[in-house]
Amino acid sequence: MAPKKKAAAEPKGSPLKKLKKGAAVWEWKDGTSWKAYLDEDCQMLDHLFAAAGEKGKVVTTDFSFNKEFQTKYELNFSKMSQTNLDSKKSRTIRRKGEAPAVVKKAVWEWWSDENEWEPFADVDGQTLEKAYVAGETPFSTKKLSWNEGYDSLYIFDFTVMTQVNCDSKTSRKIQRTAAGGSKVFGHTEGEDDGYAGAFGFLSDKAGDSTVMFAGKFEPSLPPAVVAQQKKLGAQSLRKRKKDYGPIVSKDEHGRKCFDEMLQNEKEFCGEWVAFYHSYSSAALLYEVQAAVASVLFRFKAEFAALPRLLCKPFHHIPTAKRMLEEFPKWKDQDHNQAFRLVGLCGTTGLLAPDSEAPAKSVFLAGYSVGPLKGVLEKLLTSCGVPAGKVKNLAADIIKLAVKSGLDTGGIPGGKKCKSGRSGHMLQIFLRRELCDEYVYPSFAFGVPDKARDKPFSKYMAQDVAIEGQVRITLNPDVFLRATTARMFTFAADPTFHSNRMEFQEELKARLEPILGSVAVRTKAAKGIFGGEPPDWWSPEDQSDMAKMSKGRYATSGLDE
Repeated sequence: MAPKKKAAAEPKGSPLKKLKKGAAVWEWKDGTSWKAYLDEDCQMLDHLFAAAGEKGKVVTTDFSFNKEFQTKYELNFSKMSQTNLDSKKSRTIRRKGEAPAVVKKAVWEWWSDENEWEPFADVDGQTLEKAYVAGETPFSTKKLSWNEGYDSLYIFDFTVMTQVNCDSKTSRKIQRTAAGGSKVFGHTEGEDDGYAGAFGFLSDKAGDSTVMFAGKFEPSLPPAVVAQQKKLGAQSLRKRKKDYGPIVSKDEHGRKCFDEMLQNEKEFCGEWVAFYHSYSSAALLYEVQAAVASVLFRFKAEFAALPRLLCKPFHHIPTAKRMLEEFPKWKDQDHNQAFRLVGLCGTTGLLAPDSEAPAKSVFLAGYSVGPLKGVLEKLLTSCGVPAGKVKNLAADIIKLAVKSGLDTGGIPGGKKCKSGRSGHMLQIFLRRELCDEYVYPSFAFGVPDKARDKPFSKYMAQDVAIEGQVRITLNPDVFLRATTARMFTFAADPTFHSNRMEFQEELKARLEPILGSVAVRTKAAKGIFGGEPPDWWSPEDQSDMAKMSKGRYATSGLDE
């Protein structure tokens, strides 16, 4: 029997050197006249031209005017054209003269175990750059300097900037700094980190006088509509092949998770719409919120983490309609703190090739990078934990998470999971009747997509290849209730995935001393709701009543 092949070691890079080559002046044709690109765009174009050659084609998002939009542009150097791949608008371009500017090579880096960016070796950076400028993604190769003698297959996804070792299953985030200095991440900033970063910035202003509570939900879908949707089947498989992509397809645990998500879609497709939210760094934050919500609000924490718990920000923005009224005021768009505290970024298809965070690309690695120092303590304080107990309780929770296999590498005192797979996927089901109230279709950065909003629930009910981003106003009054929303968590790390239910039980046991009395639970509920709790809330410990068999929860009908 041949010895088992070892997984390759991770790369140890060396600084990249400047490419001493004069940059040309690049121009684009506007009617009958020529206009020059900005200097940084000229440098970027010259670099891509040198890498792809006179007959090459390149796909890029690196134009200076494109930083907020991240639209893909195809550059065809044989035809000297620039084409917007969204609008299909094409312009003629030309390369003219020589300029004394110095063009730098693009710098490629990977996220190390020390929580910092490390450069790839020069030869590996060149390999990645060649594939990147050719628009080859996912890109698979064994020809990497650190891989000699190991022969491991690596898959690079330049859409979301991840690297996966197919032997060890280790996934890492990567980034590219272009010739003009702009960086390419899977996202400029992980949105779950954005939520975490917004803690401590909650305004003392109450905003609107009360949260817009949904009241008792009454199903209103005609039976014919439900029957039609069930006939159309799983949302992600409508007019689309069952293709998990090269990263998930090569991973046994990943395939099982995707199989289960599609099975859930098949069960829920009649009365519910499905959305997907990818996250990584904020996983512990979401898990603690789920445990607290289980004790206080009967949330089904054994099935899912909970991304939003604090209700105070929803006083001002309780619905998607209200968010759309506020959005034009936010110069930083969905990076605005008001959005981060109530909103969630998501996609509409498990298998769709969306422009930002496509599920089959980001599942293993997750979708954010960054430390979460002090965030857990702030959350516990917001939930009514006495000040003298916060520090010790936070440390105890982190130890429990490490024992359970949850990746806590971005938290002081935490530890990276052994697999290196920090990704999580939250599958969200919302009643079709509530889709337009709490979700709107969007482009990157939360820009509304009016083409799919006629209304959005109608688009989601069609027999088409459903795809595209959304922004969800995750109002806890709706998303805590199993009659209006259901959620399922899938961890890319198989150890934590299998340990998660036990982890939740132990987590609730850790919280019992500080949520173990009616008085403390009432105080915590007032803190979470930002005032008096709604009429449906009860101060008794709800965790036992929250328990439900998987078979019953994972069916579309449920009376609470």
